[in-house]
Amino acid sequence: MNAIKELTTLDFSLVFVSVFIILIGIKAIVSLFEWFIEKLGLETKGMRKRKEEHNLLIQTSQGLIQLQEKHEESVRQSIRHDEMIKADISSLTDKINEIADTLSVMQKKDNETKLKELKGSLIRYYHKYKDIGEWSKLEKDAFWDLFDDYEKRGGDGYIHTIVEPAMRELRETD
Repeated sequence: MNAIKELTTLDFSLVFVSVFIILIGIKAIVSLFEWFIEKLGLETKGMRKRKEEHNLLIQTSQGLIQLQEKHEESVRQSIRHDEMIKADISSLTDKINEIADTLSVMQKKDNETKLKELKGSLIRYYHKYKDIGEWSKLEKDAFWDLFDDYEKRGGDGYIHTIVEPAMRELRETD
């Protein structure tokens, strides 16, 4: 019971400070001991472990540097490939535009040629039937189909002013 009474009368702040000072002292002694062992060239487990951790950290750091260099090279190659693809697409676009322009010119020339052919056919019909004054339903339908195609292709001029009125006055037989 006396031990319990003595325990309750203890100054715990003094005990705490004393334990703290003792721990600091032990730490200082251990550090001094490690320094001494290191000066003698001896190695402890803890020192060996720290050395291994240090070497591992250096290896990891070097690995990260190499990985970053590889990443940067990959990015450079990717940019170079993107530029090559962009140049190829630009070249391809230019070729497509050239082909489209050529095709447009060809279609225009083809339309002009077809227009001239239609005009010639319409004039032949005109010369054949204007003096006769009549034509069959089949010939009439063929003429007006050609005439519609002629107009759709942009034909105008004397076909409208001379040929069309004369052909509308022809009498249909059959």
